[in-house]
Amino acid sequence: MAVAFLAVAVAGSLIVLEIVSSSGPLWVTDSPHEELVGITDGGDLFNPDPQENDQVRQKINRLQRKIQEENKRVAQNADMPHYVKVVLLMPLTVSKGRASAIPLEHILHALEGTYTALIRANTSTIFGDSKRVQLQLLLANQGSRQLADDDFVDKVMEASEPEHPVVAVVGLGSSVPNTGTMAEKLAERGIPMVSAITSADTLTGRSNLWSVSPSNIQYAKALRHFLDARKDLRSGIIVRDRNKDPYTSTLGEAFKNELAPYLEFSDLWYSGGTVDQPAQPNLYAQVVTNICNAANARDKPLDTVFYAGRVADFRFFAEALKDRECKKVPLTVLASATGFESARDSSSELASGNIKVFYASSSDPPGWAADPADAPPDFEAFTDAYKRLGYDPQGLADGLAIAHHDAFASAAMAIRLSAMGVPQDQPIEAAGVAGEFPNLVLAYPVRGASGRLVFPSDAGRRAAGRIIPLRELGTAKTTFPKGFEQYEVPARGR
Repeated sequence: MAVAFLAVAVAGSLIVLEIVSSSGPLWVTDSPHEELVGITDGGDLFNPDPQENDQVRQKINRLQRKIQEENKRVAQNADMPHYVKVVLLMPLTVSKGRASAIPLEHILHALEGTYTALIRANTSTIFGDSKRVQLQLLLANQGSRQLADDDFVDKVMEASEPEHPVVAVVGLGSSVPNTGTMAEKLAERGIPMVSAITSADTLTGRSNLWSVSPSNIQYAKALRHFLDARKDLRSGIIVRDRNKDPYTSTLGEAFKNELAPYLEFSDLWYSGGTVDQPAQPNLYAQVVTNICNAANARDKPLDTVFYAGRVADFRFFAEALKDRECKKVPLTVLASATGFESARDSSSELASGNIKVFYASSSDPPGWAADPADAPPDFEAFTDAYKRLGYDPQGLADGLAIAHHDAFASAAMAIRLSAMGVPQDQPIEAAGVAGEFPNLVLAYPVRGASGRLVFPSDAGRRAAGRIIPLRELGTAKTTFPKGFEQYEVPARGR
């Protein structure tokens, strides 16, 4: 089974043309993006015919084939005929003509983590009884613009079968406006969802939407916890993106509310890149001039910058800070996001600019690998499974594999709990799966790579009981104040 589409915009309207491949209709987005999108069991490649030197797309294609093989095995297993479908919904391609919010390397790592969770779920009892119900994984590519129109949602739902229904959707890409739109439309159809990296506070507490990612408010609380322990950073300023972006706007507000005692200067604003307009190299010129003015203030001179922007724009910020006039004054930049580790490419600029960067994230693979005693209890088992499947542990650094593994694992646990109350001859239903997430507490935590995750009913449908790690960018192991313990999201349902 495979589905995709060709969407062409003409005079403000959308014309859908169906292209038939060897295994089903395929849809392709209009120019300049030209991406195959839709839903497949792995049999149709969203990145066909990569160049010989395009190793990332080749790896993505091999992974899709592996997913197809596992789906066939599940369907043909006479000993365990009961199976349901879980959809990984996210961008699985990048635009040919515009910048994309999620790069190909992150897409590859997300697929690796999801596939690792699929294999662990189907071959062990770590995420519930695999003999009661097996899981198939379908891939729904939204494309780099994260499509959320009704036709796309309908195609996802058409993959459901009476005996083998779609009972959960995981992934959901990054926190862009269409993420909320897609979540609303899937919730209307009764589908439970588990997002992997969406931290925008506008996505907290949504109907049928759970998340393994901390919220921006929780990230800000973790940074406040760090600042209170440091005691040497006292005077801060928020640098924030003025675009209507759910991630950056709610992060800026979270900083404003949670870090108020450390804010000594008015917010500084810039216009960051969007999915349709890349950032300009000089976008931080006025911001950095004002930072230097604050750093040279006689009363409480600036020592800390809270960055409420996307990591894709951060390299321009690092370059601008490196060349600032006040570079003799040391600065500490605090940020937060899953995937912020990709900013390590700016480490040399930051070092030469007398700047240290700390960020809150959903996991700390480099730090946990360097000191296993600090790692969550199931991180080593996940890493072993990841490596047995042939994946490079260096790919864990950005956190995308871990986040998507844990999102799938959470859905698998809810599915298996739901199956416990359904007779063998009756199909599992999405509504039953949704009803089990509040029961993922106490005796039934999700044994995630990022920690033992629970979903108590009073936690806004975000995973609780887990640490929010802080990392220093460009280091293997972060040095913290003596006696410092990292922030833990409260879990009253434990």
